[in-house]
Amino acid sequence: MKVAKLKKKEEKKKIVEMEEEFSIKKLIQTILIILLVLAVFYVITVFVVKPMIENNNSEGVQFDTTKITMNQLLTRKEGSYYVLAVKESEQFDIYSNLNYYEIYNNYINKYTAKEDSLKFYWIDMDDAFNASHWGEELDIDNLVINDDVLFKIVDGRLSRYFVGHEEILKELQGI
Repeated sequence: MKVAKLKKKEEKKKIVEMEEEFSIKKLIQTILIILLVLAVFYVITVFVVKPMIENNNSEGVQFDTTKITMNQLLTRKEGSYYVLAVKESEQFDIYSNLNYYEIYNNYINKYTAKEDSLKFYWIDMDDAFNASHWGEELDIDNLVINDDVLFKIVDGRLSRYFVGHEEILKELQGI
């Protein structure tokens, strides 16, 4: 009987040793897998993400300071400036195959390249912030428009305005 108990003790001892050996192997495998995953993330970060971030930072964050809302029409710092309010979604004339937005942009770029040019701002009437300023009838006193409008602002006051593609293009050609 003592021999049988001794065998059982030895078997239990071997089982415990095997379990300990198995758990050590599992621990080592788990650590190696974690290290491998960390190495992969490190390589991705160093060779993929970091160059992308450096390229983006070299350009810097750029904001379009020429786009304003209708509520900012009279609040710019410059003494005199122009503001063009357009509904960008309605700038392509299918009958004449003209894109007025591009035409305006070309004239404005030529004008602003001049040394003594006034600052130009854009108002996108498709923007939700400007929705209340788009209506059925033109009402300049309440800043409600129903077509493209070019405003000339002098000292925080509305000096002149031009409504519609033809009037705006005439004014842009003349400045």
